[in-house]
Amino acid sequence: MQAKVLRSIQLLQVFGPLLREPNSKPLEDGIFELRTVLGNDIERTLYFFQEGQNIVLTNGFTKKTKKTPRSEIDLAKTRREDYKRRFPNG
Repeated sequence: MQAKVLRSIQLLQVFGPLLREPNSKPLEDGIFELRTVLGNDIERTLYFFQEGQNIVLTNGFTKKTKKTPRSEIDLAKTRREDYKRRFPNG
């Protein structure tokens, strides 16, 4: 699974905001979900864009339900705010 997740991240690096479903999906408020599937396992990595093409990965988890857990989205938002506070110039 780790190799598949790294491959998904490489796709995100290449295509940036142009990467769409089934690989990436916007969730809300500038938070996106990078999707990686291996058999029945579904890994998700949440991320946001900073200053155009810069991509910041915030958290990853194994998805067990159809809907992305609110706690994971909130964690991504909290980490985004922390990132912006620590690196105000991107």
